[in-house]
Amino acid sequence: MKKHVFKIISFSVALLMALTVVACGQSDDPPASDEVLVCLITEVPAGAPFTDLTWRGFERLQSDLGVEITLIEAMDVAEIPEQIRSMARLNASPIYAMFDTVNEVLLEIAPEFPDVKFFMIDCEIEHNLPNVVNLIVDPYEASFIAGFVAAKTTETGKIGWIGHLDHPTIIRFRDGFTAGAKYADPSVEVFPAFTGDANDPVKGQETARIIIAEGVDVIFQSANQSGLGVIAACAEAGIKAIGVDDWQGDIDPVVFWSALKDIDGAIYETGRDTIEGRFRSGRIEFGLATNSKAFDQRDFDRLPPELQDEVRQLVEDISAGRVDVFAN
Repeated sequence: MKKHVFKIISFSVALLMALTVVACGQSDDPPASDEVLVCLITEVPAGAPFTDLTWRGFERLQSDLGVEITLIEAMDVAEIPEQIRSMARLNASPIYAMFDTVNEVLLEIAPEFPDVKFFMIDCEIEHNLPNVVNLIVDPYEASFIAGFVAAKTTETGKIGWIGHLDHPTIIRFRDGFTAGAKYADPSVEVFPAFTGDANDPVKGQETARIIIAEGVDVIFQSANQSGLGVIAACAEAGIKAIGVDDWQGDIDPVVFWSALKDIDGAIYETGRDTIEGRFRSGRIEFGLATNSKAFDQRDFDRLPPELQDEVRQLVEDISAGRVDVFAN
C-alpha cells in the first residue's frame, strides 16, 4: 500500500477559521508571499486513486514553492457553498474544485471573490468568469494508445472497457480506447460496460465477470475505486488489465499497461503559474502537445520489441499531426 499524508480541514473547522479571519478584519488583506494557501475541494475523499494522484501535484507545489496546501473533502453537498466561501475568506488562491457537484457550486460563488483564482478540474461547463479556469486533462489520447496496445495484445479479438458512470469525462476514456483499438485492428470487438458506482470494487468485479464471460481477454478500467474490483476480476480470470490515471502495475501483475492522466502535472504547472503571477482564465488543456505522459516507461519496456516500435511510431505520428486520433 502506498502511504499518503494529507492536511484535511473539516467543514466546521474551516468555517471557524474563516469567521476568525473576518472577525479580525483581515479578510481583505492579501496573504504575504510566504503565506500562500492552495486548496483542493473534492467530493471523493483521500484514498481514492484519482484524488491521491491529483494531490501529488499539491504536494509538489508545497515541496518546490513552500506553499501551504489543504484538502477539503466535500462529503455533504449542503455544506459545499460555505466550504468554498471559507477557503476564499482565508485568501486561499488558487482554489481547485474536483467533480461537477463541487464545480457547479463554485461557479455560483466565484463572482463573490473576484481576487481569488479558481480552477475546475475536468469540467466542461461553459462560463465567462474572469477568475475561473476549466482545467482539462483530456484522457482521449492516452486511451487511444491503450486501445491500440489492447488490440495488438488480445488473443481472442475481444477486449473490454469498464467505466463507472455515463458522464462526458468518463465517455472520453471509452471513446478514445475504442478508436485506438479500431485503428490498430478494425475487426476487434469492444465490449463496454458501466459499474454504476465509482466507489464500489464489488460492483467493478461483478461487471468485469459479465464481459469476461463473453470471451474478453483484455479490460481497460476507468472506474476509480470500482476499477480495483475490475482488476481483481481480471486476476481471478487470468486475463490482462489496463490501469487508469496513475501507473497501476503495482496493484497486480495482470495490469500490463496504464493509460496515464497527468492531472498532478497540470495542478503543479497551473498552480505555479498562478502563484508567480501568470494566471489566465478560460480553458487550459493538457495532453501530448504539452508533453503530458500517456503511459509509463515500465509498461513500454515490457512490450514485445515489435509492439514497442509500433507504439513509438504511433506517438510520433499523433504528436506530429499525421494521425488525428479524434477522427477515428
